[in-house]
Amino acid sequence: MKSTPRYAILANPASGNLPMSRRYALLKQAADLLSADVHGLDTASAEEFSQCGREQAERCDVLVVAGGDGTFSLAINAVETQSTALAFLPFGTGNALTYALGYRGGTEAIAARIRAGRMHSCDLIDCGGRKKGFMVSLGIDGAEIRLYEKYRRQGYGGLSAHIRAGLRAYFQDYQPTGASITVDSASWCIRRLTSFMVVKQPFFGMGLQAVPRALWSDGHLHTLTLASGLSGIVGGLLTGFTVGNRCGDYRRGKTVTVKLNAPLTLQIDGDVGWSANRFTFSVLPGVLLLKY
Repeated sequence: MKSTPRYAILANPASGNLPMSRRYALLKQAADLLSADVHGLDTASAEEFSQCGREQAERCDVLVVAGGDGTFSLAINAVETQSTALAFLPFGTGNALTYALGYRGGTEAIAARIRAGRMHSCDLIDCGGRKKGFMVSLGIDGAEIRLYEKYRRQGYGGLSAHIRAGLRAYFQDYQPTGASITVDSASWCIRRLTSFMVVKQPFFGMGLQAVPRALWSDGHLHTLTLASGLSGIVGGLLTGFTVGNRCGDYRRGKTVTVKLNAPLTLQIDGDVGWSANRFTFSVLPGVLLLKY
């Protein structure tokens, strides 16, 4: 007889904007359904949260990460993903993974789907040996995320904060630069880079289907280059929120190198990464064991 997996829930106390009482109630629903304990709510930093994840990964079969895309990113960089299966329970604001995994319904329905789900071997992105991710980008996104966090602290809702941040980034804060991009053996130059995306699944936050042809488990990186002005960005948003983005130059490969004329900040899984004028990315095939 097949044994029931042992679940543990790793919850980020800083994800989302729910009152703590509501967060506890929803987590209890999921914990009861999965016969799991909830950990992580007493952590006060990313380092403490990551350490908590490593400890719980040794004691369970499936570590259920409750938070947003950034929380899941912390988890995949904290634990050995090939020996401990992960699952995602959305509690953040953008939650690209909610759309990538095809989740529907509330916390209890998603927990039930995790319990009934099967294991998938998924690829990740190696970001120059410094971090693993599932959606990264260079360009306007780094400036937009910094501004988004600022507007969120001022009390703006998720979509409103994204719109305000995007407009200010485009018209004031972001300074486009030239780039030389190589995907496998194909190289090209961009005079004014708006955004360069490297992803393993189609979605960005709020359900934006930015790279519709991206797949979790095909052994390739999926890239999209945007070098257009405001009309191209608007067109990408309109199609991205409906039929899937139709703008930009799509390519796929196993390795990517980006050389910039001026430093840009990396966006990685919905958070701000580091700034540099050269970045390398490579595919990590099948390194993420994901239950859904």
